[in-house]
Amino acid sequence: MISEHQEVARYRVAEQIRVAELRAQSKEHLDALRANGEAGGPRHELAGVLRRLADRLEPPRHRRTGLSVVR
Repeated sequence: MISEHQEVARYRVAEQIRVAELRAQSKEHLDALRANGEAGGPRHELAGVLRRLADRLEPPRHRRTGLSVVR
């Protein structure tokens, strides 16, 4: 019989594996979009330009609710 500690460790490892697989699938999907020229369109470029302009006007800070790329 496994201890509670081992069960918790097993659950955490399973969750980390699940998250890593989702991240890998997302990266593959984004790479496929980039290969087809569908990712990083005008909105993405405009957001980058605005972000750099904002960095010149005031010091960089963590932006959670600031400028974002809408996909």
